[in-house]
Amino acid sequence: MYRYFIQPIFNKYKGSLVGYEMLIREYVNGHWRLPQCFSAIPKQVQSELLVTVAQKLSRKIGFVYFNLTWEQFLDNEFAQILIKTQKEISPVTLVIEIIEEPVQSNYSFEQIIQQFNFYRQHGALITLDDVGTGINTLENIQGFLPYIFGLKFPLQNFRAEGRQEQIITELATWKKIADTNNISLVVEGVENEADDQFLDNLEISYRQGYHYGKPRLFE
Repeated sequence: MYRYFIQPIFNKYKGSLVGYEMLIREYVNGHWRLPQCFSAIPKQVQSELLVTVAQKLSRKIGFVYFNLTWEQFLDNEFAQILIKTQKEISPVTLVIEIIEEPVQSNYSFEQIIQQFNFYRQHGALITLDDVGTGINTLENIQGFLPYIFGLKFPLQNFRAEGRQEQIITELATWKKIADTNNISLVVEGVENEADDQFLDNLEISYRQGYHYGKPRLFE
């Protein structure tokens, strides 16, 4: 059995709830856990669960954030399912987060841009998740900046990789990139008051993490 846990994303300076990230979990032996293989979850199951949650939240939020690998993003069958999902959850906007997992197949720049445009033409938005880690480095994603809605910077990934000393310079760089390209920047992994104050100093509005709310089962 699969269900979505939801985690809030806030605009600190407006004091407002922007939306929720949808985090799929599997119920195994009496516990909710991360699925062992996300690609094994039926696409239609993910879509149906997403529609159920988004429709119930539609009076509270404007956006739901939904994770895809690059492989899933470039899957045309999945794209058709998600565009149908976007129509069903309107006026809530589907924001597709493309995670940093490496791509196993070869795709051309033109194929990727074509897919960006397909989603945008049908009302969905694209955010690149976990920038600065995995495959989502500046070198790899710079050409995509004119086509996307936003970026998400992962404090937790930098800490897990032992790169804490790089956070200040990396985050300042990504903030400048977001500002220059007029796209949003959400900082993930905001765990405590110290993290929150750090982001105040950088004047970054959009925040997500345990300090603002842990993922919870949506029922």
